[in-house]
Amino acid sequence: MCVTCLGISGRLDPMKSMPDLRSRVVVAAALFLAVNGIARAQTIADLPDNRFQSVVEKTDLYVKALKAARSIQPSYDRYASWVDLKKGPTGKEPAIEHGLYDIDSTTLQELVDAGKKGPGLWPPLPSLDTTAQKLADTATALAPLVKSASDYYAQHGYKSDGAKRGQELHVQMMPLFEQVFASEAMLRFGLRAVKDDVDRRILAQLEKEHGKNYEWYLRSFLMAAETLGDLMPNHLDAPMIEGPRYKQRFANVESAYAAFVQFKGAHSDEIKQVLLAGAVGNSVEDFFATSKFLRSLLEAPKPDKQNYLAKVNEFSTKYDDLLQKARSPK
Repeated sequence: MCVTCLGISGRLDPMKSMPDLRSRVVVAAALFLAVNGIARAQTIADLPDNRFQSVVEKTDLYVKALKAARSIQPSYDRYASWVDLKKGPTGKEPAIEHGLYDIDSTTLQELVDAGKKGPGLWPPLPSLDTTAQKLADTATALAPLVKSASDYYAQHGYKSDGAKRGQELHVQMMPLFEQVFASEAMLRFGLRAVKDDVDRRILAQLEKEHGKNYEWYLRSFLMAAETLGDLMPNHLDAPMIEGPRYKQRFANVESAYAAFVQFKGAHSDEIKQVLLAGAVGNSVEDFFATSKFLRSLLEAPKPDKQNYLAKVNEFSTKYDDLLQKARSPK
């Protein structure tokens, strides 16, 4: 979820249009069981186990797609670090040999899987399902163009054609990059409404079966952390995160972290028996420290933009590491 990239004027800016996108997609997700005339949150809590597992499978598939979509960002960042995105390459840029990174096959496959399998899983989420399909189709169209561009700059093709091919690829790639980022943003915010209810049911089930154990406190912390993750921008020109909004969500993270640390201190014997508990615990601590630094920066009267971007990128790295280790304990 790197943000050291530039916006492109004259086309869709997913972050500037986010309030409207978010309201439409979240409402669509929230009403996916309205046919029964029952509130979404209550319905997910009361679903039979087989239906609930289907919801979990579908949300997990889309969460993987979101991570895959974010991994496309470094390619765009690399390109934006040396080219004028409004004009395209001229062949004379000092750092033109940097080119751009390929989109790896694993990333593309996870997006394709989500676009193909997701819509067929219960429950139907028309807006999110369509967005997942569009994200997969756009990434599939973008990948070979990025590969061609990567090879073109690596082989110094711009020296023999005056960057003509580079200009052609630029015109084709830019709308697709933007569509990927816009679709990722729509899927991320729309999925939040469903995923929160899924997480709450899992927490309730854990507490019922095992009490508030290590996994319960870890999941509780992850839920709070994800609300901060949703605030992260996805390009350099996006508005800076609103300090009060971040601070409000950080308060929940801080509370969940304090409870997690207190539990660990009071149940050291149990913690030793949790596979990789130490590694996950370290990720929790690293993420919390990073999120706390970002809060302090946002509280400054005039935060330094470069420092802000560095902290956002650090936050994103720690956040992805936390999610990976917490969800893959074996």
